[in-house]
Amino acid sequence: MENTNIFFDKSGIFDNFLALIASTFDAHSVLLFMPESENSAAKLVSFFSMSDKSVNQNAQLAQGKGLVGWILKNKQPLLYQIPEENQANLGYYLDDTEDSIHSFMGTFIAGNGALCLDSKKANFFSENQQKLLDLYGKILPQLFTIVNNSMQIHTAEDYFQLLEQLADLKKNYNGWSPYLRKLLQLLSSSLGFEYVAFTSLSDKKDHYYIDGEFPAITMNKEFGFGGGLVGWVYKNEEMIQNDGKENNRSLPLYSKNDGLPLFSATVCIPVRVEKNIAAVLCLASASPKEFDTDFKIIMRVISEDLAQFLEIVALRYRVHRMTKK
Repeated sequence: MENTNIFFDKSGIFDNFLALIASTFDAHSVLLFMPESENSAAKLVSFFSMSDKSVNQNAQLAQGKGLVGWILKNKQPLLYQIPEENQANLGYYLDDTEDSIHSFMGTFIAGNGALCLDSKKANFFSENQQKLLDLYGKILPQLFTIVNNSMQIHTAEDYFQLLEQLADLKKNYNGWSPYLRKLLQLLSSSLGFEYVAFTSLSDKKDHYYIDGEFPAITMNKEFGFGGGLVGWVYKNEEMIQNDGKENNRSLPLYSKNDGLPLFSATVCIPVRVEKNIAAVLCLASASPKEFDTDFKIIMRVISEDLAQFLEIVALRYRVHRMTKK
């Protein structure tokens, strides 16, 4: 196994990545542990913390030692709410900061590493957040390769920039419609798709409608489940990724009369809220696309993050309606 510290000392890209995760989850600290060799203890190689002076930058944790060690030993994610009277046994703080930590969440990283978050708030992290963290964790091994390959470093930087911009959009949220419009424009410009749309399932679940699109070019905004790629996704609850290399333009995005061209490359991703499909995110291009592993992981992260944000928006809406009654 290669020494993973080689590029961590040379690039701040992983520090920025962890800062992004901290912002997304509102975590107190985010830490990445990786071993220097196959059988060595995992060393703290990058971190972001609100108590940065309290973090032991030389921390090394063996398998089975504390909460991080549990993840390393079992190669499984961990969501743990720390009782008030118990010490967290984290092993990466120098002072009594550990005593004030009441929530912990972590995921295993291929290569015998761990990505961990903590919070001073009790019962702070959820199972849905755990799933999103697992996706972030799956990005890291790909980034190790990308960062070590100077010919591809721009790809990693582009994806990081996109994730940072998505986090900024949520921070500056001022209503669903303006947020969605900016989101679709951002995905179009960042990922190079000429058409991006977000469709939502109707309340009666008998059809779907276009909640937002960029550019706004369709006349009809409501469609049934037959005759198009998006309807197929709603019925089958599976993602569609057609790179267009086989020149397959047989199916329209919505219907035969949707007014759109038959795109070459299409991506249709189901967005689930409370385990049920609630929306479909669509990206389409007139020319073929290269859907590598990094792109697929990024799209999964975006869809999971969007689903989590939808739940928050829906909750705000329900609370607002209750306070008006």
